[in-house]
Amino acid sequence: MNQNTHDVGSEADTAALRKQLVNSARDVVRREGMAALNFEQLASLTGTPQTTLQTLFNDKPGLIRALYESWVEEWQQRLMSAIPTTPVDALMRRAAHIYRELACSDRALLLASTTPVAIEADLFGVLGRSAAFELFANFVKTGMAERRLRVSADPEATVRTLWAGIHGAVIMEVCGDYDEQRGRQAMDEMIDLLTRGLQR
Repeated sequence: MNQNTHDVGSEADTAALRKQLVNSARDVVRREGMAALNFEQLASLTGTPQTTLQTLFNDKPGLIRALYESWVEEWQQRLMSAIPTTPVDALMRRAAHIYRELACSDRALLLASTTPVAIEADLFGVLGRSAAFELFANFVKTGMAERRLRVSADPEATVRTLWAGIHGAVIMEVCGDYDEQRGRQAMDEMIDLLTRGLQR
């Protein structure tokens, strides 16, 4: 019998099933958009009872929150892998480019981030509380502490302003349907503009 037809079992089985369902849901969003995603379709696609989906995710906002958590976790993993081979003064830029690459691979998920159901799922809270965002913030704050960047009166506000610009550049790329070269160039230009006032 397909594993997905079983009830939720051990903690390890539950985590594996949840991950598999999240990946299937991300594929649905990639192909058909966020509006197409619902428990009925996911149950039919994966052979998982809707009662199991409700146990794992509670409701659609819970499922969407799980999608964004998975997406942010992937950003964190790629960022952690990049740290050992990235010069210290290039880490912020690298974090931004990894975020951009992931966003471009999940355009529908990114574009749905301001819809009511995504707001209910607390997308930006998921991002702001993530280890990946904390890493990004630490890159900026460490740069200030080591005097590689100008110290601002409010480091937290500086981090969020930088991030807003990076996220905005990604949104413009996705909505503008840039090609890869133009997208990377636009991100570099945005980072240069944002950090100009922090240069010593």
